[in-house]
Amino acid sequence: MKMYEIPEARRATRGKSIMNFLSLGANEKVTSILAMSQDKGGKKEQSISSLILVTKDGTVKKMAAASFKDVRRSGIIAMRLDKGDQLISALMTEKGDEVMIATAEGQSIRFKESDVREMGRTAGGVTGIKLKKSDEVIGVDVVKKDQDKGAFLTMSANGFGKKTDLKEYKAQKR
Repeated sequence: MKMYEIPEARRATRGKSIMNFLSLGANEKVTSILAMSQDKGGKKEQSISSLILVTKDGTVKKMAAASFKDVRRSGIIAMRLDKGDQLISALMTEKGDEVMIATAEGQSIRFKESDVREMGRTAGGVTGIKLKKSDEVIGVDVVKKDQDKGAFLTMSANGFGKKTDLKEYKAQKR
């Protein structure tokens, strides 16, 4: 859905459920909202190249961002999910970026976005991180190219936190 199709409200108003604007199934829910750039002067922006989708079971799928420019009102199927799996995050990436995935049991991985090949809509995806049976993906983010100056914040379910420099997480193969 295009953002300009959602009615504007005042700051003090309550707002409306997203279910009023999207036709979602009974077992569907919104997990990510992405801002897609518009064409400027007839030229498509070249900086955003791909959309990375990551599921709870550690499956990763990369698709061309251009395939989501014109979506029907009823939506399109972006990824085939296995039974019991669900989409955790959808993020925009550029060439040279890296993807970080964190799990509930404290595991993480950092890999280049180029390690995942671009796939069509009917493809299921590839393994992004190998998980134990009791583990699941809880967080995903994109590390922009040449950005080792940031930090990775890890939070536990009990409220304990740890801030680690990104340079301590070396990029590796998925």
